[in-house]
Amino acid sequence: MMNYIWAAMICVGILFSILNGTLHDFTSGLMESSTRAVQFVIGLAGIMAVWSGIMNIAEKTGMIDKVATLALPFIRFLFPHEKNSDTIAMMLMSFMSNIFGAGNSATVFSLKSMEMLDAANGKSKTASNAMCMFVAVSMSMIQLVPITVVKIRSDLGAADPGDIIIPSILAGLISMVVSITICKIYERKSRHEFYS
Repeated sequence: MMNYIWAAMICVGILFSILNGTLHDFTSGLMESSTRAVQFVIGLAGIMAVWSGIMNIAEKTGMIDKVATLALPFIRFLFPHEKNSDTIAMMLMSFMSNIFGAGNSATVFSLKSMEMLDAANGKSKTASNAMCMFVAVSMSMIQLVPITVVKIRSDLGAADPGDIIIPSILAGLISMVVSITICKIYERKSRHEFYS
């Protein structure tokens, strides 16, 4: 679907630029944007590689396992009915990857977690409470170091690219608390409706 949307946007842009006599500006802008996009991706690849290396060291030294053990009571609170240890481990890995800024790894763990939760839900057309909670928490998860934002700010010449870290953590914390609260309210509501 996205391919059709992008193709339609480019066609509309070309048509609009022809009608306005600005086809040259359109082509120049397209080429310049493409060049900038490649430069940004290459620049981001460097910082992602460094951060992935740090994450790898943290994993080898057992730091991630220790953090995951500390987070286990939190997981039990969020998913009280989840008994499958493999699903819990997969969700923990997803959350840990998000917290430490390794979003690419988090995507893999999140998809696998959702598959396991869906299987436990009998592949129903209606999402379970655990599935809704997992999506809500994943989307609002605190990120200790938002490396993508720091990199963009650095490229744009910010005086202190890292000064976004504390506000980012606070915003993530607030959004996560709100998301969890709303999910818990609806869980309770659905439980009351089920028993009444």
